[in-house]
Amino acid sequence: MYKNFYFPIIFVLSFNSVNSEPIESIFTAPDVFITSKIKPSQNFEGDRGNILMDFHEVDKKMEFSVGGMLRDLPGLSSQGLGNATRPLIRGMSNSRVKILQNNSSLSDVSEFGKDHIVAYDPMLIDKIEIIKGPATLLYGNNAFAGVVNIINPLIAVDKPFADQNIETNFGYATSGGELKTSLKLGKSFQNFTIRGMGSALSSGSYDISNSSDDTQLNSAKFNATAGIGLTYNDGINHLGISFDKFESEYSLPGGEGVENRTSINPTRNTFNLKSSLALDSGLFEKFNFEGSISEYNHAERVLMDKHNIEFFNDVYEFKTSFNHKPLFDSNSEGLIGFHFQNLNQGVRGEEESHLVETKTNSYALFVLEKFNFNEYELDVGGRIESVNLKTTSNEKGFAPVSISSTVKRKFYENNTGFVGFDFTQRAPNPVELFADGPHHAVENFENGELNLNVENSYNFSLGYIYDDNMNNFQVETYYNYIDDFIAADRDGTTVAVEGEDFNNVIHEQYNALFTGLELSGQYNFANINDFNFLSNFMVDFLKGYKTSTDKAITRVPQSKVNLGLQVLRDNFDAGLKYNHYFDKGFVGPFQTITGGHSRLDFDLTHDFSYASLNGHLMFTATNLLDVSGRDHLESKKSTVRLPGRSFNFMVKVLY
Repeated sequence: MYKNFYFPIIFVLSFNSVNSEPIESIFTAPDVFITSKIKPSQNFEGDRGNILMDFHEVDKKMEFSVGGMLRDLPGLSSQGLGNATRPLIRGMSNSRVKILQNNSSLSDVSEFGKDHIVAYDPMLIDKIEIIKGPATLLYGNNAFAGVVNIINPLIAVDKPFADQNIETNFGYATSGGELKTSLKLGKSFQNFTIRGMGSALSSGSYDISNSSDDTQLNSAKFNATAGIGLTYNDGINHLGISFDKFESEYSLPGGEGVENRTSINPTRNTFNLKSSLALDSGLFEKFNFEGSISEYNHAERVLMDKHNIEFFNDVYEFKTSFNHKPLFDSNSEGLIGFHFQNLNQGVRGEEESHLVETKTNSYALFVLEKFNFNEYELDVGGRIESVNLKTTSNEKGFAPVSISSTVKRKFYENNTGFVGFDFTQRAPNPVELFADGPHHAVENFENGELNLNVENSYNFSLGYIYDDNMNNFQVETYYNYIDDFIAADRDGTTVAVEGEDFNNVIHEQYNALFTGLELSGQYNFANINDFNFLSNFMVDFLKGYKTSTDKAITRVPQSKVNLGLQVLRDNFDAGLKYNHYFDKGFVGPFQTITGGHSRLDFDLTHDFSYASLNGHLMFTATNLLDVSGRDHLESKKSTVRLPGRSFNFMVKVLY
C-alpha cells in the first residue's frame, strides 16, 4: 500500500567520516552515551561487556532485520526464519532480550515467534547499544539477558552543532537486486530543532551459493519508514516529541512452491515523548521523563487464502526518574525511578492461533547507584516489579525482584578488571502461560503452562579490559545458573491441523546453566606513510545445558571466531575479515547436528568532501568465496540456506 508513497519521496545517499573529526551536523552528536552509566561515558565499550555499534559499523552490516546485523559480535547471535531474525544475547532470546527504540520499548511481536522481524528499518539507525549489567534494570524484567537499544535522530537530546542539515543515502546489493535508500532532514532555530526521516528497502529472493537453484525460494522483502520529531533544547533542559511509522512485507522461506508462500506485513505507529529538566534545589538535580504509545499489527497470509491471521500488540509506557545529588561525597551519584507499562496483545480473525488475547500491566520501582573509591568503582542497581497478565478466562500475577552489581578496579593506566553479579527474576510471558493453538508459519502447535514460576538467574562474570587508543583487548567469562528456566520444546508428538502434522510444543521448567568465554582485541602493528595497519580478532564460546541431565538446551547458538586485517588513513578504511562458525554437535532434543561454515568479507570506505558536501562511498563484499552454510538456529534449517556471495554499494552524502 505504501510503496508508491515512499519511493518518490525518498531519494537518496549518506555518511559521516571514518577516522576524522565528526562532521558538524544536527544529526551527529559527540560520542557520549547515557546508558550503562548514570552520566555520559566516553568508554562505553569498556563497561562490563557493553557494545556500541556506531554509524560506520551499522552501514557495513546493514541487513533487513536487526538480528542479522549483530550476529558476528561477541556474545550476540540471531535466530529466526529466513530474513526474519531477532538478536540473542549469550544464548538468551525472546522475552529475555529487550529491544528498545531511543530507550523506549519497541512494540512488535518478535519475541513471540521466530517468523517475526524486529519492527525497525536498519536504514534509519544511527547507533546500536548493547547493554548488560546494572543499567538493564532500568528497562524491565524482560531485559533478563540484556538490552538492544536502537538510536535514531528524531529527538535532539544533544544540542545540535549546525542550523540545518540534509543527509541522504543510496545503496544497492547484488543479492536479490536489493535497493535501499534513506533521507534525513533537520532544521534548528533558536532552541528548537525539527527533524524528519524516511527510508525504503526492496529486494527479491536472496542468492544462495553452490546451487543450481540460485535463489532462496520465498525470501523477498520490503521495508519503508517515515518519521518526524520536534525538540526544545537550551543546552541544559530538553523536551522532545516524535512520531514514526514502519511498514514491511516479507515472505517466509521453506514453503514448497510459490503457491505455499507465507507473506507477513507488519506495521507499527509510535509516538515518543522525552524530557529532562534540571533541578537546582533539594536532594534531586535532574528530572527525567520518557513516554511512548505504540500500535503494532501484522497479517500472516498464505496464497489461495489458505490462512489469514492478524496479530496485534499495543503498548503504553512511561518512565520517570530523578538524578539525585551525591549522598556521601562528590564521588557518588545515582537515580531512582518508576516505570509503568501496559500491553494489549492478541489475534484478530476467525483463524485459530496459538496467541491468546492478553492484557499485561507492570509497575516497577528501580534504583541505580555508582560509587568511586580511589581506584575502585561500584555500580549497583535494584528493581522490584509487579506484573499482572489477564485473559478472558485466566489471570496470573508475579512480583519479580532483581539486583545487579559490578565492581571495577584500575590496575595501571589503560588497564581495568571487573567482576559482576546479577540476581534477576523474569515473569513468564503470555505465550509461555496461555498459548493454545497452531502457529502456522513455523508448523508448531503450542501449549502454554499456567503453573509456571518466575525464572531465577544467578549470573557471575569476570573480565579484564585494556584500552589504549588503537590497541585494545577485552576478555570476559560468565557463569549463568538459571533456576526454573522456561523452555519451549517439542514433546515428540504431532497434532493434525487442517490435514497437516504440526509439532506439539510444550512449555516446561528445569534448571539450566549457560557458560561462556568472550575475547576481542585489536593491535596497531604498523604505521607506514600515515597508513595504520591493524589486526583484530573475536572469540565467542558458549555452552548451555540442563543441570539435571547434562543434556543440551535447544536453540543455543554455534560458537564462533573471526580474524581481521584493517588499513586506516584519515578518509580511508579497508578491512578483510574471516568469520568461522563451529560445528554444533551438542544439540537439544529433536535437533540435528549443524556443520560449521566460514565466511570471508571485505569492506572499503572512502570519505570525501566537496564544497559544502561531505560524505562517503562504501563497498562491501560478503561471503566472497561463495561458501554454502546453514544457521543452527534457523527454524527451517533443512530447507533454508544462508546467503551466498553478495556485492554491496552505498553512497552517503551530508549537506
